Amino acid sequence: MAKGKGKKGKRKGKKKVVKPEGALTEVDKTFYELTITDLNRKLARLRSTNTELEEKNEILTEKLAKLDEDRNDVIIYLKRILQERNEEISELQAGVTKLKESLDQDKEDCANKIEQMENDYKQMHEQLTSEIKLLEGKLNALEEFRLQREDLMKKFEVQEDQMEEQEFRHKRAIYEIERKFIIAKDKLKKEMEAKLLQLSTEFQDATEIRIAATTHRVIRENIAINNELDEMLNVHKRLYSENEEMRQRDKSLRQQAQLHCIEKNKALSKSRVQSSIIDQLTNEHESMKGKLTNYKNIESEMHNAREDLHKTLLKLQNTENKVRILEQNLHSARCTIKCLQTESGYYQAEAVRLEEVILEAVGSIKETTKIQKSQRITDNATLAMKRENLLTHLFKLMITAKDAKIQKPSLSSIGSTESIYKKGDLGFVPPETKPLRPLLRAFRSMESQTGTSLEEESDDEKNKSDLSAIGAIDTGFNLDEGPKDEDSQPSVVFFDENESTEEEEVIPSTENSLEGDIASATEVVASAGKLVPTSGRPSTSE
Repeated sequence: MAKGKGKKGKRKGKKKVVKPEGALTEVDKTFYELTITDLNRKLARLRSTNTELEEKNEILTEKLAKLDEDRNDVIIYLKRILQERNEEISELQAGVTKLKESLDQDKEDCANKIEQMENDYKQMHEQLTSEIKLLEGKLNALEEFRLQREDLMKKFEVQEDQMEEQEFRHKRAIYEIERKFIIAKDKLKKEMEAKLLQLSTEFQDATEIRIAATTHRVIRENIAINNELDEMLNVHKRLYSENEEMRQRDKSLRQQAQLHCIEKNKALSKSRVQSSIIDQLTNEHESMKGKLTNYKNIESEMHNAREDLHKTLLKLQNTENKVRILEQNLHSARCTIKCLQTESGYYQAEAVRLEEVILEAVGSIKETTKIQKSQRITDNATLAMKRENLLTHLFKLMITAKDAKIQKPSLSSIGSTESIYKKGDLGFVPPETKPLRPLLRAFRSMESQTGTSLEEESDDEKNKSDLSAIGAIDTGFNLDEGPKDEDSQPSVVFFDENESTEEEEVIPSTENSLEGDIASATEVVASAGKLVPTSGRPSTSE
């Protein structure tokens, strides 16, 4: 019952909601919300594509600015190289004049020096011959003295050997005498002891019968005292005899020592005199050797002076040859300057042409984007047609740009003077050798690259390259620039368009830059083609 009452109360509490006449339904609200989200997405896409196009536009402008900067840098670099080459030519001309003046002065100095050295050589030759004769006489005297000294030294050695033998014999005799004396002494002692024992026994036998015990005791004491006295007397005699022998021996040894000292002093005095004479002779010999070495040095200096004179004459010839080589190098420098000027003009014209092509492509892309923004086309066929027209227009532009490529000017118009020398005339280079280019991997002949008009010039440049290296070693002039100028010398080796080396990577070719520009333009076109259907396609919600 309570539940039924509650339900009725709720039904009574509900009121009817009155809808306004201009209100939107839920379907319309959801539809508008979907359209708003779709439009927001489109707006975000358009903004992102706009930012991408702006970034690409900035990149293209930066590339154009870089091309302008590179072109200006190339022009400035070529002007600087031209100025440096002109300065080098002026410096080389000044050096040539200075070398001529110094060569003339060196010729005069060498002639005067040769005359003076010839006179000095004659005087020294006469003086040396006279001194050599004197030295030969002194050397003969020294040889005789040396022979006498050797004889004396041999005699002295023989005497020393004899003295040693005599001393050995004397010691041996003394040893034998002492041995015999000791043996005889021991023999006599034994005989005496035996006789004393015999006497004592006989005396004891006789006295035992006659004398009493006291007397026996006294007798024994007396016998003992007598024995001691006998022993002391024997010892005294022995010591006295030994003392006499030692005195005689000492006396004989002192006499021998005195004799040895006298002989030693005589030998020392003789040896001192002989050593002083030897020292004097050695000093004279050393002084003679020093004089001989001085004279030999003077003679070698004369020989060196003659060789220096010969070398100066050769250097004079070399410098004359180098002057001619410098003239030829001047001609080659002018040729390289001409080549650089032609290449700089070619690169400038190519840069202008590429800039025009890029500007035309960018302008056409901008026009198409403006038309698409101004005319909101919704038809897919018209959009595809406009896209195809834009792509065909850009493709024609690229083809015309590639076909209208500026040809490199040939070098046949450069004036070349005939070479004064042929290869092998100067004697520095063998006539059949071929010069190598160390920085390139391939061998390239000048005839196959430049044609028949530059055959003589190629031979001249080969001679110059070989002779300039020799000139740089002898004189110290920097005839060839270092490795920093190797890239800026296109007149040495010429390449075709299809050839590629390591040095060609330093300067980017126009074909590579053209292909890069075409790729960037096609990317811009593709991005524009992607934009067109997104902006004009009807939404699925609509």
